[in-house]
Amino acid sequence: MASLISIGVTGLTASQTALTTTGNNITNANTPGYSRQRANLVTLPEQATGAGFMGSGVQVQSITRIVEQFTIGQLRTNTSIYHAANSMATQFEQLDSLLADSSTGIAPSLQNFFNAIQQASQDPTSVATRQVVLGAAGSLAQRFNTLSDQVAAQTVAINDQVASLTGQITSLSQSIAKLNQNIADQIGSSSGAMPNELLDKRDEMLRQMSEMVDVRVVQNGNMVNVFVGSGQPLVVGNQSNTLSTAPSSTDPSRQQIMFSSGGNTNQDITALVAGGKLGGLVQYRDSGLANVANTLGRIALTIADTMNQQQQLGLDLNSQFGNNLFADINGSLAMTGRVSSAGTNALPADRLLGVRITDTSALTTSDYQLNFTSATGYSLARISDGTAVASGAIGALPATITTPDGFQIELTSGSYQAGDRFIIRPTATAARDMAVSLQKPEELAFAQPISTGASLGNAGGGAISAGITLDTRLASGALQSTFATPGTLTPPLLVRFNTPANTYDILNNTNPAAPVAIAGMSGLAFTPGQNNLVTINDPVSLQPVYSFSLSGNPAAGDSFTVGFNQNGSSDNRNAKGLADLGTARVVGGSVTFADSYGQLVSDVGSRTAELKINREAADTLMIQAQAERDSISGVNLDEEAANLIKFEQAYNASAQVISVARSIFDTLLAAFR
Repeated sequence: MASLISIGVTGLTASQTALTTTGNNITNANTPGYSRQRANLVTLPEQATGAGFMGSGVQVQSITRIVEQFTIGQLRTNTSIYHAANSMATQFEQLDSLLADSSTGIAPSLQNFFNAIQQASQDPTSVATRQVVLGAAGSLAQRFNTLSDQVAAQTVAINDQVASLTGQITSLSQSIAKLNQNIADQIGSSSGAMPNELLDKRDEMLRQMSEMVDVRVVQNGNMVNVFVGSGQPLVVGNQSNTLSTAPSSTDPSRQQIMFSSGGNTNQDITALVAGGKLGGLVQYRDSGLANVANTLGRIALTIADTMNQQQQLGLDLNSQFGNNLFADINGSLAMTGRVSSAGTNALPADRLLGVRITDTSALTTSDYQLNFTSATGYSLARISDGTAVASGAIGALPATITTPDGFQIELTSGSYQAGDRFIIRPTATAARDMAVSLQKPEELAFAQPISTGASLGNAGGGAISAGITLDTRLASGALQSTFATPGTLTPPLLVRFNTPANTYDILNNTNPAAPVAIAGMSGLAFTPGQNNLVTINDPVSLQPVYSFSLSGNPAAGDSFTVGFNQNGSSDNRNAKGLADLGTARVVGGSVTFADSYGQLVSDVGSRTAELKINREAADTLMIQAQAERDSISGVNLDEEAANLIKFEQAYNASAQVISVARSIFDTLLAAFR
């Protein structure tokens, strides 16, 4: 039969344990991840007596953590969502400031460039104003270069963060695996008692990991398994796997996330990673930054291409046809730089191909993937939305794959095979490569190469426009035969009205004394009072090279001439053509340069504002989840203070039981003396 003393001792022991547990809660009130503990008390087995069963005291059954696994899991999920939103919002805020700032954005330099051309067109003979145009062109190109460098610098910084985060995740995975083993060992050695401190550490490490990446935690007995991506196991029991980084096979400037399990080959899981800082950074780099680079590149390509084409239509101060103002968009390095391998096939050693821009107005901001289904069969699709762009079979090399998206792929040499994959990036590097190639202000082609005139003997009220050049060069870059002889229009033209004056002939005016009719251009109909457009084709290439308009009410026998613009230094028609490009809807075939850049700034600004809202919402949810967890597992100092008083009183009462038992024992002894 249990004695009163032993019952009092069990009470003292239980109360002391409860006091110790309470004290531990209080001292760890501010310890991250700590879960409050509780001493669970149960009665000792009753003992039978003649009067019935009599209690024998109390014992501490266990010391448990007060936790709710669903709440802990929800906290991990909300933590992952918040840190992903915060990473993206922070990066987009920097990008928004970069694009919208007047000292770093494109808009001011673009405006200055076209203002300079407009000013120079008012005095086309001034070398000083021409020099201002070249300076503004250089500033514009440099601004594109700087923005491209800033985007590239962000990519480098993100790569560094990605490498750091994968290292931290791997380290946490190793620690969690070790904790799994330690927890299992301690539970085994203590007959099932839970090592609360180690369990708290494991939960806190899992929460820290959720800050970096979205993880799924599966309980496996006393251990946990941790999965990332589409189910790649970071931790399985007491074994951990590794995350690392490696240069992307499609774009070496980006670090891809590699998963390795034991000795198995690394698996690229970049596209599978989501949530946390890592998921946010990767999503920003591969979507936000990539889109900005491609959009800037499309604007740069369109500016360079349209300005170069307009330059080639005009004459400089030396009466020479204009050369490129900006670097050739289809230079050999630029063409090959738009292609990278997306598989085991190497570039450029055994397969040489390049991308030629054919129509900047048709360019998109997407990258493309070229897949070879056989040695000759191929398919090309946009990466942004998966839309098929071209497919078919190539013939003998060299071969060309044409697309409706403003570029063609030129396969020069190599042996292609099924499984070969290439990433085509028509616009990605254009902002980086933009440069001014014209060095002398005299070489700006402000004049048109043709001039028109009316005969002094004309009796009617007819008129001929100044004319406009449509094309001066062949695809090879050589001049059309119309302009091939320096200082000469081949052939010069004579427009002569017949009797009656509702028809006219176009004659070869090489010999003004006896001009010869040009084949197919006799008896052409004329409508008085309207502009009658005449387009002249090159006699060799048969391509349209220039045009002019006839108007008014000419009389029979009236004539007009079309010839080379000799000494046209004061002519500003092509300068106006250059200036008009500033308001032409040429980017994507629908918007101006300024509007296209404005759309980019607006899109980034809208995305930034949206992400800020998402971040605030995610922060609220995370705070709520943390509060919910703390309401269950956190230490409430007021409650613990009350418990101290309660357990102290219980301790004192148990001591009083022992004191009473001793007094009774002393009384019994005295009775037998």
